Amino acid sequence: MVVVQDHRGRNSPMALKKKKLAAIDMGSNSFHLLMAEVSMTGFFPKPRVLTRHKQKVRLADGLNSANSIDDDAAKRACQCLSGFAAELEQFQPDAVTVVATAALRKASNQVQLLEQFENALGRPIQVITGEQEAELIYSGVCSVSQCANDVLVIDIGGASTEVIAGHGLTPKYLQSLDMGCVVFQNRYFKSGVMSESAFAQAKHEATALIEPFLNDYHQHSWQRVLGASGTFRAVSEIANAESQPTLTREWLNELIRRCAQKGTVNALDFPGLREDRKAVLAGGLAILAGITEALNIDEFEVTYGALREGLLAQLANEVTA
Repeated sequence: MVVVQDHRGRNSPMALKKKKLAAIDMGSNSFHLLMAEVSMTGFFPKPRVLTRHKQKVRLADGLNSANSIDDDAAKRACQCLSGFAAELEQFQPDAVTVVATAALRKASNQVQLLEQFENALGRPIQVITGEQEAELIYSGVCSVSQCANDVLVIDIGGASTEVIAGHGLTPKYLQSLDMGCVVFQNRYFKSGVMSESAFAQAKHEATALIEPFLNDYHQHSWQRVLGASGTFRAVSEIANAESQPTLTREWLNELIRRCAQKGTVNALDFPGLREDRKAVLAGGLAILAGITEALNIDEFEVTYGALREGLLAQLANEVTA
């Protein structure tokens, strides 16, 4: 039993009730499954994550020139979702939410793929818009980071990049941009070859894609810049391993120069760089460099909240309403 106060301030006993929740984020690079529980008491339900599962699927790697996702990528996705289905069967959640992002938004064979993926998972999948993705990312970041003042949130995904200016828990201006670490890696660093000219071209495209929105972003001031998801985490882990105290645009550009000097993805051996991030590091760094230059960002931080945490927060609100 737990004692709570009603709206008149009187104490009353209430059994502590909890519900089990699950959220699946089918990203363009990685698929994530979060399983959590949330108390059914209190005014601000906050889910407590019990288990996290992540698998590199690289769905966007299967996009061809006709924007059709190939069979190999679809097979990787189905294998992952079948594994998630087994985890859900064991967990027996009270509520589940499943969303797919940019790679499936773009896919010309989306209808056929969704049928395969839903059969593998045994649950419906919602393909969300870029705006919905940005809103969920912002919610997820604010669920784990301090967003009391003006913040700028950047999330570099496999096939899209979301940039959100907000205040407190409210996103004020957001865009989902047509660029991602997997897509840029395949476009500018084919066969794993890295060069200064390739980085320059990729960075130029990233800058050009955000340029039409610069005035809108600059109308919203920010005191902190928070980076979410894989590219930012990889950068942070390298910085920590090299005792780099602050993540700066200057240090980022130096890291890019060092990548170009390495020449190939296989030659990347920076301290702190995980093996599973090597394949898309260059594409993500080029996008980050283009954005920081266009928005004149000198320093940025890393947050460990992202779309999947936003999904859980949304689901918790729904089941406790």
